[in-house]
Amino acid sequence: MAQTTILPMHCLYGIFLEGNLKINKNDQDGMKIFKENIKKFTNELDELDKKSPQSRIGGAICFSSDIWGTITNKISKPKELKSVNTLSSYMPGTSQRDILIHIISDRMDTCFKLAQDTLGNFGDQLDIKQEIHGFRRWEERDLTDFIDGTENPEGDKLRTKYGLVAAGQPHEFGSYVFTQRYVHNLKKWNPVPISIQQDTIGRTKVDSIEIPKDKRPITSHVSRTDLNENGEDLKIVRQSLPYGQITGEKGLMFISYSCSLHNIEKQLQSMFGQLDGKHDLILQYTTPVSGGFYFAPSKKELSEL
Repeated sequence: MAQTTILPMHCLYGIFLEGNLKINKNDQDGMKIFKENIKKFTNELDELDKKSPQSRIGGAICFSSDIWGTITNKISKPKELKSVNTLSSYMPGTSQRDILIHIISDRMDTCFKLAQDTLGNFGDQLDIKQEIHGFRRWEERDLTDFIDGTENPEGDKLRTKYGLVAAGQPHEFGSYVFTQRYVHNLKKWNPVPISIQQDTIGRTKVDSIEIPKDKRPITSHVSRTDLNENGEDLKIVRQSLPYGQITGEKGLMFISYSCSLHNIEKQLQSMFGQLDGKHDLILQYTTPVSGGFYFAPSKKELSEL
C-alpha cells in the first residue's frame, strides 16, 4: 500500500517539513535510532487515524537521491530519482534537502500534533530547513482567487494510475515527489484586469472553465502544463495548498506525486522555457523560492529500509 498523503482528496490542512539528515552513514547506532523514529511516525499516524477517523490524517516520509544510500543499502534507488539541483541552470529556487515529511488532515491540530511529536522524536537527527503550514481555501482557490487543481485526477483509480509506481514494477506503490514553494506578488497580480488574468492562467476565473486551445496564449499556465506525449497525458497528483502570513510572504506550497519523475520534469521544462524557449506567464506574478525531488516509498518498503 502507498503512504497516505497521495490518494486522499480535498484535505483541509497540510504541514510540509523539509530538512537534512545529521547522521553519518557509518553511525550504525544513530541510523538504528533514526529508523526506529520512522516507525514511531507510522505508528502514531495509525493511532491518530483510529482515534479520530473524521480528521482524515495522512502522512508520508520521503527521501532524496543523495540520502537514499545512507538510509538503506538493502533496497535499490528508484531509477528516476535525482537531485532537483540538476535543474538549477534554468529553474530558480532549487534547494534539494534530504528528507520531506508531509502531513495532511481535515484538522490542523491533528496535523500539528503529529508533526510536533515526530520532530521531537527525531531531535537533532534532523535539521529542518523549511516548515510550511498550508490551508484549503473556499472553493479550493489559490490566493490568486483562481480554482487550483481543476484537472487533478479524481478517484482512487486515476490517482493510483498517475500518482503511484504501478504494481509489479520495482518500488511498486511508491511515488516520485516534487515540492516547490511559490511566493505570490499579489500587489502586482490583483490590479490586473480579469481578462488578462484569465489569459495568464488559461481558465475562466469564476468557474474555472478551460479556455479553448486556439483562444488562449501558448504561454498560459494551462498550455504550459497540460502536456501529452505519444498519446499519453503527463498527469500528476497534486496536494498543493495556499500558505502565508497576512503581513509577510504568502503563496502556494506546491507538491505533486507521480508514477514517473518524467511527468513533472517535463512540465517544469515547459514552464521554464526549455522546450520551445517560451515561459509560463504566471511566473511574472509568482516566484519559486524552494524546490526538491523525493521518493515516497510504499508502506511496505518504508518498513524494510
